[in-house]
Amino acid sequence: MKSDCERSLITSVGIGEIGILGEAGVLAVYGLGSCVALIVHDERKKACGLAHILLPGPRSLQEDSSGLPAKYADEALSSLLEGMGYSRLNPPSWLRAGIVGGAKIFSAAEEQTVSIGQRNVDGVLAVLRSKSINLSWQDTGGESGRSLIFELPAGILRVRTLRDGWRELPPGTIS
Repeated sequence: MKSDCERSLITSVGIGEIGILGEAGVLAVYGLGSCVALIVHDERKKACGLAHILLPGPRSLQEDSSGLPAKYADEALSSLLEGMGYSRLNPPSWLRAGIVGGAKIFSAAEEQTVSIGQRNVDGVLAVLRSKSINLSWQDTGGESGRSLIFELPAGILRVRTLRDGWRELPPGTIS
């Protein structure tokens, strides 16, 4: 039997962008380093959104906010919720989230400080907590880049590293 990924077109989500699916399909992010991918999944509606987050935020007052809705962690979740048709202030309690990425890629430059990857992870976790959205998947940190695909309607998250290849993360995987 073919997976959703084998039957569907894959929608790649670039840096600072969001992707939304309201029916069968696959969202993907390739080459995550210190960036973080945030997945929001509504199992009831068989819908999901994926944000490719570059920085923890906040956006500077001088910066134009029109181009990249997921550039900053503190704005990405609101963009996803709105794109999925939910209130950004009071999302449904049954939504699940996943985060992938946040690797420490620039070792020499980040020797004395918290890495940008960890700051991205911390920023996304804080935003999820502020909206009371449950974290179902987490594969973050380390020193290896990752790619991911999220398949609908099955709600399957697969993560790839160069060392480990593709692996499925069952709900409840927090690492």
